[in-house]
Amino acid sequence: MPRLFYPFLVYRSFFFPFFVLSLIVLPCWLVFRLYRLRTGRHRLSLPREILLATFVFYLCGLASATLSPNHPSRLHAKATVGIELHPSLASLTCSSAILPRGSNARFFCLYNAKGNVLLFVPLGVLLPLVWRRLRFWSGILIAIAVSVSIELLQYLSRAWGSYRLADVNDVVLNVVGASLGLGLVFLLRLRRGTSPAIPRA
Repeated sequence: MPRLFYPFLVYRSFFFPFFVLSLIVLPCWLVFRLYRLRTGRHRLSLPREILLATFVFYLCGLASATLSPNHPSRLHAKATVGIELHPSLASLTCSSAILPRGSNARFFCLYNAKGNVLLFVPLGVLLPLVWRRLRFWSGILIAIAVSVSIELLQYLSRAWGSYRLADVNDVVLNVVGASLGLGLVFLLRLRRGTSPAIPRA
């Protein structure tokens, strides 16, 4: 069992913030939706409400994973100025000569790269499902805006010891992940020749 859960241990620092944030945000979201359904003219659509709740749940996870203090990267963060504005192929692919196989630096780089891609794949999937008329490039722009906002907040959060880094390479990886999710949904739509039958809010 320990070996089974070992790959998830690097994410253990996010579980508690995610749990607390979800306990606060999800009940507030449900109250808001119930109020809107009662005062508006929209009929209750259970698939639609589940989809919206899933989107809110994902945003809680995204906020917890990207904005909570990242103590494991403390030493790496202290060695930098806190912001990186120059895209680097070596950083994106973790192929630099100073990152030998099996080193902690290479592990951190791969962990960061994979995490930044995978975190935004659900965003790319959920955006066109929540907004049916969303165009592919509009989804990309939303992903860029979300990623840049996160990086700015990470930079500002260093003031209270979050040990986060603002890195343009993270934005690139985030957009790659969102593009994969968007591409998957739009390819499935093209194959079916129809759009999802979930009504709009």
